[in-house]
Amino acid sequence: MVYFDQFIIIAIAHILALMSPGPDFAIILKQSITYGRKKSIWTSFGISIGILVHVTYTILGV
Repeated sequence: MVYFDQFIIIAIAHILALMSPGPDFAIILKQSITYGRKKSIWTSFGISIGILVHVTYTILGV
């Protein structure tokens, strides 16, 4: 049961971290205010491609 309690604490910390806005949110907000919806969608696409690259090499164990 000790491990389960630790797991719950870590899971709650991760959920709170995921809910908080980060630098990606700030960049997309700036793009949408400055350039409009189309540019912010392309910015979101670029950020998602970057995340995909990081996830891919992490899964491959590089």
